Formats: sequence, structure tokens, C-alpha cells
Amino acid sequence: MATRSAAKISVKAVILACIAFFFLYSKFLSSDVLHYDNGGRISCTKREEQNQHLPIIYVITPTYKRLTQIPELTRLGNTLRNVPAVHWIVVEEGKRTLEAVRHLLMKIDIQFTYLSATRYKNVPRTLKGIHQRNKAIFWLRENIDMSKDGVVYFADDDNTYDLEIFIEMRYTKKISVWPVGFVSEKKYQTPILENGKVIKFDAWNTKHRQFPIDMAGFALNTKTFYFNDDLYFWKSFQEGYQETSFLEICCTLNDLEPKANGCTKVLVLHTKTKDPLLYFESYNDSDSDTE
Repeated sequence: MATRSAAKISVKAVILACIAFFFLYSKFLSSDVLHYDNGGRISCTKREEQNQHLPIIYVITPTYKRLTQIPELTRLGNTLRNVPAVHWIVVEEGKRTLEAVRHLLMKIDIQFTYLSATRYKNVPRTLKGIHQRNKAIFWLRENIDMSKDGVVYFADDDNTYDLEIFIEMRYTKKISVWPVGFVSEKKYQTPILENGKVIKFDAWNTKHRQFPIDMAGFALNTKTFYFNDDLYFWKSFQEGYQETSFLEICCTLNDLEPKANGCTKVLVLHTKTKDPLLYFESYNDSDSDTE
């Protein structure tokens, strides 16, 4: 009798173990959901149940095809994969997305959306990335509830980001700000505080800019877009005035929320991967998506 009881217990244990295995395996298989459309866009939705209580950070990254594109995106992607509740929106310059970038985004294994955007006509090339950032803003307005708390951050692919900056921006109420290193021939530019409030800036051209802030030096709550239907990067913006013209649409100096320990820590830096000297190779933009 004891042997039969033990056998029954053993069979039950095996059955329960199998059920548990298949349940976990099915959860694993369904953890990522890919969405395609006829426009060549792709998005990956990852179910992060343990992070559902966190406001999502939407990181918008304009990019373009070049020798250093994949290394730059790899570096930024490996930073973002350590950030919980993040959605990376990568916008390729041109009519189509690139297979090599799509493959990289899949490999990095975070929630992402990959779009493409063509340049605006009759807009100076010095107004870099406005068509791509606007494409991402349009996508957000169409696909998420902007009336709920979330964070939008414009992160170029060639900058260097300390993980701490994403912790700092997570609970932005309207607009948060912080120093950025290696900007406009300065070691860093930063908001200057008095009694915990931003009163002015140590930056280039402060006289003619209400918000002399670098693109990497601020983040916005999604509600800021919800309450400002015209919050886009307009073609009429002047070179060197993108950030201030954009922020003047929605914010005042009093709205700024200083982060990074009272703007005393530099957690974002303008860096750039040097183009390799390929003496024995020829690079052709028409090369397909060689990785």
C-alpha cells in the first residue's frame, strides 16, 4: 500500500511539474508581441508585469544610415535594456527602415517601435531631426493615452547616458531638466538654481534663448503633449533655437523641475564615435544592410 501511495504521489508530482513547465513556457513565448504594417513599421510590445506600476519612459531616437550607426545604437540599446518600463522609438531618416537596425532592436530585447521619416522640403539641413522627432510624437498621440502619466525623452544615438538619469526623469510632473556635458564648446551647460528653483542658465547664447537647454537636457510628462496640441518641432524654428522654440510652446521658467542632485551631476554627455579609417575598404551607401 505504501508503495502504491508513493507511486500515486510521484505521478501527481510529475503531472503538476509538467503543467507548471508548459504554463511558464507559454508565458515565455507570449512575452513579446510583434506588430507590422504596410508602411514598413515594426513595433515590439513586451509584457513587463512587474513594472506596470512605473510610468513608461518613451525614448525618441532619430538615426540615419552611416558606418557608425549600428555601434551607436548598440551602445544606447545596451543602456536602455537596463531601464525598466521603457519604450524605445527609433526613427530612421528616409523612406524605409533598415533590416540591420530591425535585427539589432530585436536582439536588444526591449519594447520598441521602429519608424521611418523623410526630410521636410525647403527646410535647411541644419534643422536636424525635426521630421523624425515629429514622426515619433505623431505616433505617440495616435497609439498611447497621453492623458496618463508617462515621460518623453529625446535621446540622440551618439550621446552617453548614465542609468541614473532615467531614474531621475521617471516621475517628471511637467518638465524636468539637468546638466549636459560637452555642449557648445563648454565642459557642461546647466540650469542655475536659487532656493531649489531654476532662475537662469550657464549655457551658450542665454541672452536670446528663453530655454538655453540641450535636447538631451530635459524630459516631458506625456500630459504636457496632451494639453498642448501644437507641441511639435515646427519648420519655422531657427537653427540653434529648436529646443527653446519647442519648450516656449508649453512651459515657463517656473515649470522647470531640476534633477540630478540640484543640477550638480552631469549624467548625460555629448559624445560621438569617430568614423573608422578604412584604408582598404570602400563604403557605399547603397550597400545593403550588411551587419
